Amino acid sequence: MDKLRALNYLVRVADTLSFSRAAKAFGVPASSISRRISDLEAELGVELLHRTTRTVRLTELGALYVEQVRAGMAQLHDAEELVGQRSSTPSGTLRISAMPSYGQLLLMPALQEFSERYPDILLDVHLSDSLVDLGRDQIDIAIRGGRQPQDRVVARRLDPNRFILAASPTYLQAMGTPRTLDDLTSHRALMYRGPNAVIKWQGLDEDGWRELPVTPAFISNDGASLIAMACRHRGLVLLSEWGLERHLRTGELVPVTLDQPVSVGRGVESGIYLLYLQTRYQIPKVRVAVEFLVQRLGAAAET
Repeated sequence: MDKLRALNYLVRVADTLSFSRAAKAFGVPASSISRRISDLEAELGVELLHRTTRTVRLTELGALYVEQVRAGMAQLHDAEELVGQRSSTPSGTLRISAMPSYGQLLLMPALQEFSERYPDILLDVHLSDSLVDLGRDQIDIAIRGGRQPQDRVVARRLDPNRFILAASPTYLQAMGTPRTLDDLTSHRALMYRGPNAVIKWQGLDEDGWRELPVTPAFISNDGASLIAMACRHRGLVLLSEWGLERHLRTGELVPVTLDQPVSVGRGVESGIYLLYLQTRYQIPKVRVAVEFLVQRLGAAAET
């Protein structure tokens, strides 16, 4: 039995929960996928999959086995790629996942410069707010906002991700400038939709953090669209400083300072982090990309 092939088949079935989808990915009949995994189960003496006429799912032992296999196969793939690139110019496909707004405003201009410097690296960029598993999703580098991850990934902070409340001078002239958290209830809010829900505004008063009952005037998962609406005097926007910087500099938008803090989180230290697996950092294409982006996008580079 070709055990490595069987393991590849098993991992793909575990990810898709479908023999047919796994077969399509490998370009083989579904019966071949099923037979190889059955041979693997016979060799191990355990059942890895529960099969019915309609569904397929991992057994409890199968799930544990797949996670161990996945880690081992990822290391094997990394080792092969490392050996293949050890004496050559950094090359190959580099898969990057980033938040849409950060990707469009900051990452893509940096990647244009990176691509000119390393023309043999093919960039495959996915812009999404959804969380990624760097190993499972075959992502080399991810850029995400929030608290510093505590798991097995390396996290290098690019920006403190400080949030600023802002509006156009015309809007403030017409509606008045809010000074307190309670003043916000009479204003229109331009709100960001995260991957699971609309991101609520939070205010800090003498009783602690609380959700602010603001009235949405526009909701989007695209920060550029929220900024465009703010520039057209449609309401207040609460976004990261890096996203608002250009518009604050030109005067299209002005910061609004309240007598109490307002943010999208409850005082938890936040940041924009560049994430990668330490095992993949040894691969030239990953190493040069990590160091380039940290130097190009890191907050220290702006000072």
